[in-house]
Amino acid sequence: MRCTFFLLFFAVVHTVMPPVGIGQGGGLGGGLGGFEPSASYPSAEYYGAMEIYRSGDLSNANRAFEIALGSTRRDINGRWIDSIPVFAMLAECQWHLGDVAAAHQHIDSAFQVAVRYRGWLARPDWTSVIQAGAATSRPAGLWPEATAVNRLPIKNSLQFTSGERVTEATLQRGGVIEERNIKVIDVVEVMRGLAIASYRKRMILGPLAQQDPLTSELLDATKYPREVQLPIARALMGSMRSAERFCNHDDKTSLADTAKSSVFNNGVHPLTPLSLLCQATILAESEKPLLAVPVAARVANVAANLRQFEYVGEALQLAAGCVDESQAATIRNASFTAAKALLLKSRLAAMHCMIAGADAAVTAGDLNSADKMLAEAQVMAGRRDVLQPRLNAYGAYVAARVAAARGGSIGIGQPTEVDKAIGLLKDFALNRKNRNRPITSMPRIYQMQLVGRSVGRQLGGQSSERLLGVYSQEPPLSLWRLDPVDALSSTMVDRTLAYTARLEIAVGGTNRLDVLSRSDDLLNYRFKRRLALGGRLTQVRSLVRSDDAVIGKAAADFRNKAPANVKKLRQAALAPAAAGLDATITTANQMESQATQIALSRIALPQTMLPSLQTKTALARLPKGSALLCFVSVNNRLHGSLALNGKIQTWTVGGTNRIPAEIGKLLRSIGVGKTRGQRLPDDNSWRKDAVTLRRHLLPDDTTVSDADIKHLVIVPDDALWYLPFELLPMGDESSDLIGDKIKVRYAATPGLAFTPTGSPATSRVVGVAADKFFAPRDIEQNEAMPQNLIDTLAEVKRLPQELSVPSNLLTNQVGHLLVASPTTPDLENPFATAVASYDRSLAEGTLAAWMRFPAKLPASVVLPGFRTTADANKLASGEELFLTICALQSAGVQNVLVSRWIVGGESTAIALREFMQELPFSGMQASWTRARAMLRRSELNPAAEPMLTKAEMDLSNLTGDQPFFWAGYLVAAPMSESELNAPGIDATQKD
Repeated sequence: MRCTFFLLFFAVVHTVMPPVGIGQGGGLGGGLGGFEPSASYPSAEYYGAMEIYRSGDLSNANRAFEIALGSTRRDINGRWIDSIPVFAMLAECQWHLGDVAAAHQHIDSAFQVAVRYRGWLARPDWTSVIQAGAATSRPAGLWPEATAVNRLPIKNSLQFTSGERVTEATLQRGGVIEERNIKVIDVVEVMRGLAIASYRKRMILGPLAQQDPLTSELLDATKYPREVQLPIARALMGSMRSAERFCNHDDKTSLADTAKSSVFNNGVHPLTPLSLLCQATILAESEKPLLAVPVAARVANVAANLRQFEYVGEALQLAAGCVDESQAATIRNASFTAAKALLLKSRLAAMHCMIAGADAAVTAGDLNSADKMLAEAQVMAGRRDVLQPRLNAYGAYVAARVAAARGGSIGIGQPTEVDKAIGLLKDFALNRKNRNRPITSMPRIYQMQLVGRSVGRQLGGQSSERLLGVYSQEPPLSLWRLDPVDALSSTMVDRTLAYTARLEIAVGGTNRLDVLSRSDDLLNYRFKRRLALGGRLTQVRSLVRSDDAVIGKAAADFRNKAPANVKKLRQAALAPAAAGLDATITTANQMESQATQIALSRIALPQTMLPSLQTKTALARLPKGSALLCFVSVNNRLHGSLALNGKIQTWTVGGTNRIPAEIGKLLRSIGVGKTRGQRLPDDNSWRKDAVTLRRHLLPDDTTVSDADIKHLVIVPDDALWYLPFELLPMGDESSDLIGDKIKVRYAATPGLAFTPTGSPATSRVVGVAADKFFAPRDIEQNEAMPQNLIDTLAEVKRLPQELSVPSNLLTNQVGHLLVASPTTPDLENPFATAVASYDRSLAEGTLAAWMRFPAKLPASVVLPGFRTTADANKLASGEELFLTICALQSAGVQNVLVSRWIVGGESTAIALREFMQELPFSGMQASWTRARAMLRRSELNPAAEPMLTKAEMDLSNLTGDQPFFWAGYLVAAPMSESELNAPGIDATQKD
């Protein structure tokens, strides 16, 4: 009765007092204080969830940890410190499930709890943390190195003092009262939870974790308590803080803390694996990654001994990423041994070890072992009670390496084994969903998104502009060592936002050279993002087959010091062409396989293709009187820049939505796309539309129409690809056309205007592939016209009659290729477009095939039958022209002539006859200038022009001076060394 009275009294006091927490753990209950022997902090549900997690069943483990979170203690401040390890493991579940944002959120929740309860490290009874006189048993079923680890007899459950003494003053102060009491808490597990969260946060945020405010607060909240001087306690705290320092990118201090704290009296403790794993990661990111291998191997042994099996595979994956061929076999064997030993203890660990072992086996060249371990990992992954999406993606990466090493490559027709493996990786890395909601599964992509949302602000102590520069580039080599799936996926994800944001920042700044440089970067990237593996294969091909002048000194130096497989492929690329078609195909396939292996390996490749604009050298060499005019369309805005005679001018074109319609109107006024009535205009009324368009694109104060300009290189974008700039009057409607006074050529990017992408032709042989093109309705005339052209050429081969090989295997048997046949680009898949009509049904004849090996191709390609959407009612984006030119030039073709619309007939035959005669001797630009002049002076027979309508068959005095006949051809050729022979732009000027 008396007891009931006191309970009611304290209940009333608790009810009427205002809810103010007192002391650490205020409001946790325990009215009269004392000892709580039955409670478990963390709860028993947490440890049960850990077992499910280690079994590999992530879905059920995640639900179990959510239940464990619900059983954690609460007070007026929220969840108590026993929730820290639960949050950490929820983050680990989400990490492996592929929801990086959710993992980040759980980690921050753990950090916030630790920060709220700062000072809790002083509350445990640290004197009992080591069980005096206790001997640790050797774990059964492990390998000798793991069994031999000296484990300290750490007592995880310690008495934890919370609350305060209840006095009269305490009662008068009011609030929620917790008398001083003692709880039994697994303090070491709470500390380990913070170490887990700290390690994973750096993996998720990468460079953005540096100076993270919450991490800094955590470091401040977990300082060494002055009243705790017990060495083992400070060793445990030091290991935890080493992980926190690691999270904050304070690597030097983290390494020092690890050296002092990870081992105590020659024995390891529960925080040793995480501390050592941080050390191994730091070493893996250094210039001497091999130093990380023995540390990672030690992590595997210690983690297994301490039953922290989940970090065995993680450590061995890190080791596999750092080893070279000489050490890879050791990690392969260690991984296989660990996987077998842990199969009944942790399927998560066993599966991870098998994949890491297969990874190391590929590096060692042991493909049979790699196949065996991948097969065993696949069996585990196929169980109903195993769900490991992230490990499956890692396994897909290793499977792609194995397939490439066995002779496979990225396919251009039917999907290959490499394609299938990469497809599985991409499904997880780029297309991950949770209940039909897209989620971000890869850390670097998540970091890109954070940076994209922070444009104009500071993030992690760094300006968003600087971070945009970092994330627009290829991933660093250190990331390839840590997580090849993350590195590879970040090359394949769309990074356009970073490039466009950098350009917009430059447009708003004062350095006009930056506008041109970043325009080049964006245009260059637009091509690379459409390529296999984000362009890595193209970089490998370019690196091994290009001259030093093409790839630049830095890349040439890299090639000279490159791994053996790069040098071997370089030798194959320089070797004479194989004799016979079958031998050529076999050699090409072998080279593609080697290139795929290199592209999938952990190597940071120099970005050589497409060549970047070297602003301090290329523009400085721009001769006086030569100009570079560049347009880039971003975010419905068109930015223009003009480099001429030592100055760079930039502007933004207004009314960009009207430009396609204005171009379409001009094209229709000269006869392009008209299907009814008379195609050709009766007068020069089209000049009015041309003047309007020029004034729209070029501000009045530009000097594009200046008489001082002798040579103009134009980099168009979007619908401007369909516009013949040569057709624009320099002044009013009666003035000379730009093309009459200025030599005009085009480039897909500013860098391509200055740098040739292939070697000059070693053969003067012209290959001619003709189809129903000149006179499609008159078979006899259609055959006579190309034959007349062929008869004028000194060295010529008719294709495929005289050289029956797929067009991508012409090698150097043909120096210049003319495809006189209609070519309709595939707008959905531009690289599937056939180059020549005779191999249109073959995958080997596509643009994608041209970008593959062998290394030798014609120096010039002429496509007068290329049909773009200029002939259509609505203009497209110009990608069919942009990507075709980029693909051919990246394949090693120097010069390209391509049509915007098809003409055919006698007019095209006249131009090509003159052009192809001179091309092997005078080069493309000079040859086309002469051929165009000849065409414009020539009289034409309307009946010999298939594009004219019946209403025009009786035209008299018809000449090639009609813009419809000559303006549709586009020459994309870099400036020659003889043209780049005078100083021009000061590359340092900013105005």
